[in-house]
Amino acid sequence: MKRNWFWATFLIVSAVVLVTSQLGLLTVHIGFWGILFTIVLVAALISSLRYLNMAGAVFALAFLAILYARPLGITQLVPWTILGAALLLSIGLSLIIRPRYFKPKNWEYSMDWKKHHHRDSRGTISNANVKLDLSFGNSIRYVHTDQFKTAAINVSMAGAKIYFDDVELAGPTAVINLDLSLGSIELFVPSTWQLQMNVTNSMGHIDTVGQPTNVGPVVYVDGNLSLGELKVIYI
Repeated sequence: MKRNWFWATFLIVSAVVLVTSQLGLLTVHIGFWGILFTIVLVAALISSLRYLNMAGAVFALAFLAILYARPLGITQLVPWTILGAALLLSIGLSLIIRPRYFKPKNWEYSMDWKKHHHRDSRGTISNANVKLDLSFGNSIRYVHTDQFKTAAINVSMAGAKIYFDDVELAGPTAVINLDLSLGSIELFVPSTWQLQMNVTNSMGHIDTVGQPTNVGPVVYVDGNLSLGELKVIYI
């Protein structure tokens, strides 16, 4: 799986800023929660700019302006004024600049690209090699195939529930690759699957609900988890 060096670097730098702010080494002092909110807002801004999501970028900047009104010298602007201007600006920019989406290679969804990126809350995948890329939203996917081989699931600042209960493996083993940051993934898998977990966990949480049987196919779960939650539910 491709390592997400950008977000890894961003989180490391954010940790340094958080610590130095508490040591009084920064000239701007807004407290622990202020720094934490800043990190979240900057992450939202970067992700929005990546996909040219004008509404997300403008409102992230608006909340940063409210948070740093005093250092910026704009305390005469009340929050409602800033948010109202952000609303009008985001609508105007959205009429000019359309969101951009990155279509991965070997796209194998049963739904077309445009339908997927309208952020439908539910969908069905009927391919042997599942690919799922989600950000900013909550989605449910049902996998229906009798030739399952691999799954590549990338979730950033989003929540995903993926049901594998109507799945049969093409061979004795299969692989699920996860890349999760600032979000959650729930995997609903058959109780006959023997999961072999090899997920690198960075300040995340992994939970398991239920117990697998003693006999069944082996499924390898690999990938990276950063500031998120991975839950495996045997059904």
